[in-house]
Amino acid sequence: MSVQYKMMGKNDNLNPAELKKKGYYPSVVRKKTVGITEIAERASNRCRIHPYEMEMAIKTALDAIREELLQSNNVCLEGFGTFSLKAESRNVENPDELRAESIFVKKVSFKCSTLLIKDMKAAKFVRYNGK
Repeated sequence: MSVQYKMMGKNDNLNPAELKKKGYYPSVVRKKTVGITEIAERASNRCRIHPYEMEMAIKTALDAIREELLQSNNVCLEGFGTFSLKAESRNVENPDELRAESIFVKKVSFKCSTLLIKDMKAAKFVRYNGK
């Protein structure tokens, strides 16, 4: 199992033409996006659970994660990472000017666990030879 990459040219939009910096960086080639059904099928091959039951378990877990986030909780999946909500509103000079109705979810943040990062650092890279 290896991660494919291709080399990409750097864009230097900050400097004038005569001072532009040239170089390349590796970019991971994304083959496809894998959904819950595929994950459930792969996971069910490792245990005695039918793929459909595994898919329902994953969907149930995702629903529970959504509910916990909506209750102002962080959700930590040990060995994987932590999900949390980030809020945003218009800028105000006085905190009393801001009403709850004008606050919205900016994003759901995910922070990888150090264990996941450690596992990913073991990845082997090979150059992509496709189009």
